[in-house]
Amino acid sequence: MLKEIQSDAFETTIRGIHDDTQLLSRAYFFHDIRVICQTNHPAVLDILDEMLSVFAPSELVRGELTYYVLCHESASSFPMRLPHTRIRTDTVRLLTNTRLKYYTSLDDTTEYQSYLALPPVNGTTLTVISRSEPILLTQLEQLEEYSTPFLRRYVFLLALGQALGRYGFEPCHAAAVTAPWNSQHGALIIGASGSGKTTLSLGCAIVGCGLLGDDLLMLHQQSEYDLIQARAITHEVSVRSHSLTLLPNLAFLETCEPDLRDKRYCTIEQLRAGATCLQTTIRLLLFPSLTPEGTNRITRLSKATTLRTLIDLCMSKQNSYPLSQEKLFHLLSQLAEQAPGYQLTIAHDATDGPQLVRSLLAGDNHG
Repeated sequence: MLKEIQSDAFETTIRGIHDDTQLLSRAYFFHDIRVICQTNHPAVLDILDEMLSVFAPSELVRGELTYYVLCHESASSFPMRLPHTRIRTDTVRLLTNTRLKYYTSLDDTTEYQSYLALPPVNGTTLTVISRSEPILLTQLEQLEEYSTPFLRRYVFLLALGQALGRYGFEPCHAAAVTAPWNSQHGALIIGASGSGKTTLSLGCAIVGCGLLGDDLLMLHQQSEYDLIQARAITHEVSVRSHSLTLLPNLAFLETCEPDLRDKRYCTIEQLRAGATCLQTTIRLLLFPSLTPEGTNRITRLSKATTLRTLIDLCMSKQNSYPLSQEKLFHLLSQLAEQAPGYQLTIAHDATDGPQLVRSLLAGDNHG
């Protein structure tokens, strides 16, 4: 009975939105999943256009999501609220210092992502995701109170990433590049903050590799018999000042104002025309780290060490999403079998890291 009540509440809310609100509708794609966005504010469509226009319509549509994004003057006007009885699954502090709390309903049919207001970055926000239907709802308090990068990276992408789990997509904090000669020959670059993965992946793009992203990707496996792929989730990358000093091609970002984390944003195409890659099969696992020493080192890892490193880096609290640990562990175990792992120890001010990656891709491809 409880499950029926909870599910009916979501469906009733959605029906009420259609009855009481004049909605703008637009269809997008995330790879082969159609995303139908319905919103009461045209600026939301502008942001989603920028986010999702990189994904061309797919001839083979594997699924469909309906994403409602509603803007209100006050959180008290949200048509759907957190239930009085719920289960908190996690609380995280985003890099903007916004607190994000994750909940599920008692009957386990609904997920909630609740953001506390933090002017001038964001207003109060609540995303509701149905586990039984391909429907999700994000409610925003005073759209003008949000920074656009925050909405893209921390609201819309998180909501879509979580909802797309039903189609086999799993969010992963990593970078991914492809061999210049084969876009389906890819390397997943995984490291903690400050390990150099962004500088390494951007450098690879500049010297001819394809780039899927510098920090956030999706892992995807069509079936248990298929190889695991990396899938792009955004065409935007972030660059810190240290990367600007090492990569002269990024000089155009010097005039851009950095955010509180010393990050400047640009698209992958701004790095190099044609560098954008949307998906690749993972053939190598690379774990970079920086050293004050002047010598670079490449160390081949055993499968056991590769798996342990994957778990340490991908399943730590700050780098994983709630409710997905079991699925992620299964994917990581398969990755350790699918692709060899290498530790890349790179001198702090070295610029030849991208050449090391190219040599590993070439060796694995031809060896």
